[in-house]
Amino acid sequence: MEPVRLALCLLLAGAGAKLVLVGLRALDGAAAGLATPWALPAMLYQEVWAALGALALAAGLVRVGARGVAWGGYALAGLYVAANVPIARQFGTPLTWAFVEATGGALWDSIAAYVMPSNAAAVGLVVLWVWMLPRLVRGAPRLPWAVVPALLLVLGPAGVRRCETLGLHRNPIAALVTTRLARMTDGPGPRGQAVTVAAEGPAIDLRHLNGAGRGRDVIWVLLESTGARHLTAYGAEVEATPRLSTLLRGGVVFEAAYTSYPESIKSLYALLCGRPPAPDTSAADYAVGRAECEPLPELLRGHGWRTGLFHSGRFVYLGMRALVEGRGFEALHDAQTIEGEFAVSFGTDDASTARRVLQWIDEAPERPFFALYMPIAGHHPYRSPGRGRRPFTAQSELDHYRNDLHSGDEALGLLIDGLAARGRLDEVLWVIEGDHGEAFYEHAGNFAHSLFVYEENVHVPLAIVPPRGVAGPVRAPQVAGAIDVAPTIAALLDVPAPRSWTGRSLLTPAPGVARFFSDYNSALLGLRTGDWKCIAEAETGRVRLFDVSSDPGETRDLAGRCPSGRRRVGRTCSSGRRAVGLRCGGRIDRGEVGCLKGQVGGARVKRR
Repeated sequence: MEPVRLALCLLLAGAGAKLVLVGLRALDGAAAGLATPWALPAMLYQEVWAALGALALAAGLVRVGARGVAWGGYALAGLYVAANVPIARQFGTPLTWAFVEATGGALWDSIAAYVMPSNAAAVGLVVLWVWMLPRLVRGAPRLPWAVVPALLLVLGPAGVRRCETLGLHRNPIAALVTTRLARMTDGPGPRGQAVTVAAEGPAIDLRHLNGAGRGRDVIWVLLESTGARHLTAYGAEVEATPRLSTLLRGGVVFEAAYTSYPESIKSLYALLCGRPPAPDTSAADYAVGRAECEPLPELLRGHGWRTGLFHSGRFVYLGMRALVEGRGFEALHDAQTIEGEFAVSFGTDDASTARRVLQWIDEAPERPFFALYMPIAGHHPYRSPGRGRRPFTAQSELDHYRNDLHSGDEALGLLIDGLAARGRLDEVLWVIEGDHGEAFYEHAGNFAHSLFVYEENVHVPLAIVPPRGVAGPVRAPQVAGAIDVAPTIAALLDVPAPRSWTGRSLLTPAPGVARFFSDYNSALLGLRTGDWKCIAEAETGRVRLFDVSSDPGETRDLAGRCPSGRRRVGRTCSSGRRAVGLRCGGRIDRGEVGCLKGQVGGARVKRR
């Protein structure tokens, strides 16, 4: 009965870790979704599955005389479960494969920020519990007790659908294994034949800007972790970016622009290649030759522009180098080659990067240039390097973040002033955009940017400032996706867009559709058209519908109410032999999930 005893110990270890985790989340005020009887089976049923897997493995090891190996595996599993408690406390999920890929030296400062007494105590408590269990559990439980795990297995999946676990229900080992398998087995790319979503909402005609940047210099500023809601141009009450706000007064501000993916690297693929990334893929899948891409820099280089990418961060982060190399950039500089005066684990100071851009411009002043400038101010832990002024009283993480935005804005000011000193400022076409948003618990468990697709995660600033500006600020209401930016820049420069681009020029007077997804936690698939925004959760089948014009905070889920007789929400597509769609008050089944994942992320990549 040794295997049964080991499996029971692992089950109790997982249950104890969940108890500590829920206690920490309650202390943080983030456990309201678990205030239901369904929470118990929801939180424990995956622990039962993990224990059953351990039972089978231990039985085989004991049979061949490897009892010590079996208990060694228990100890390692227990340590891993304990280490995931502070991770799940912060992010609402144990480590998934996407998190493992993201974790590295570039994030050391962010990781170190969570080495705190409460987290250390929680890990120590769970480790102690794991150590004690083999001494407390002396034999196998009596047969009637088997009813309890059986009930948990039956009721658990229903419990997950009926309460907001935010990913806390996952067993750490199962989460890592299943998300890794998804990377290996899920075939990215369109599945079935999609029915085009009807674009809704207002749009203005900007075609008079076609060719406005013909032969001119271009600076594309990709703001790190900058959601639209944090800029006064989008209604922020606090002015953290005065130089940027002044610049935007002479341009076109797109009110409803969205990233494709709330994380820097895969969203960059959509921006450079005019095509969406796909769920369950890594940055390596988008290297040259592995994913279809006719990149904007290569296109412009062929039409006479010098091309350069200047990133205050490090190309080693998340495999960014594989994505940007071979995309047509004549110059590629990150923190390693910029060698700024200040540095943190994530990169160097933005002022040094801005000066490097100006230096590059001076190297061939007679030629028009296309420079992609990617600062890092705004990235967690919100302590960007450099001498930038930090004017806000730092009483919260949001205050630190605003100070970061202000520091990055001063670096942008250096770039603006440098161009003015060179007599080139009036000749520059500016494209200003956020790579993704940044969340500060506007929704339960939503911090940083990668986990959800709420407005704070995916709604980004997007603006065009043509050479010499336009007559006053212009507000463009058409919905814009990340895949639409490259075609818009091409139209501004009067360069023909490749046929492989699936986006459209935003200068045309037509409403649009934006699609986005996240797969760091549960796969979340979303789209925005007109006033409506739909979010589908692949694991539970839950669908949410919001009217973001009247409810920008996404506090009222209208999926069950069918407002204004609106019967269909989200995407209608064909899966296998039958047409399926998301409907008000309904859920999505596995076939619909597969179809949605294929259509939201349309890139075809070659697996390793």
